[in-house]
Amino acid sequence: MRTVWVTDSRIHPERISLPQNWEVKTGYEAYRLLLEIISGLRSKLFGETEVLAQFRQRFQELPDSAFGEYVAKLRDNLIEDCRSLRSGYLQNLGEQSYGGLAQKYISGSNVPVREISLLGTGQLAEKMIPWLKSGGRRVKVVGRNPERLDFFANSFSVSSQLWEDWSPQGEAWVIASPVPMGPWQNRLRPGDLVLDFREVPLETSWPDGVVYISFAEMMSSLKETEERTKRVREELDVVLAHLLEERELEAHQFVFGWEDLPCPSF
Repeated sequence: MRTVWVTDSRIHPERISLPQNWEVKTGYEAYRLLLEIISGLRSKLFGETEVLAQFRQRFQELPDSAFGEYVAKLRDNLIEDCRSLRSGYLQNLGEQSYGGLAQKYISGSNVPVREISLLGTGQLAEKMIPWLKSGGRRVKVVGRNPERLDFFANSFSVSSQLWEDWSPQGEAWVIASPVPMGPWQNRLRPGDLVLDFREVPLETSWPDGVVYISFAEMMSSLKETEERTKRVREELDVVLAHLLEERELEAHQFVFGWEDLPCPSF
């Protein structure tokens, strides 16, 4: 989970007290960091596609103010540059979405998967659903938020259930929420598939015979693309520097030179 706070130094000229582990960037250094994040360059799954959709959704509605206009311009520039990076350098890198990664393991399961319980109602779960439903699979979303569960049921034609009402019946599990699964482990049977997208599992072990695949294991399975990814990273260092230089020059170009003149008021 990553938290990014975007502000304007004209509004907050003094640096606000932030946790010591926060990374603070300003100017075009901050722009580069945002661009790397939404392009998937800072993700565990290099080049992942979901984070751009999350960024666009978060900044879809902005305040009707000068600051809102500034953030809208920033958003549009970032999306434009992200598309440029994706089309030129982030193609054919293997799995580039968590939904695609889940689909890879579900399709490769020794036992055909017909039903899936998707555990979580956040953005990750939302982006996975179209992948999980492919092939006519039945998907049930399990979570704590009734409004989000209704949204999933109405938007994706899936069934939904609150955590306290969930009773696993041998379906595959896709864990997309940082919740402990211990209370439900006794419902698993040998051969059942569990895909765990939590970066840090909250259980020390799983029942014998269960096909449990951790996030770390999924990431290690992508080693075959590691050499290509390394080359792309090196290329992108140069490309990003060039993009930022263009953006900075663009910001200093004044039409007819009028913008740098003082405007007296009477």
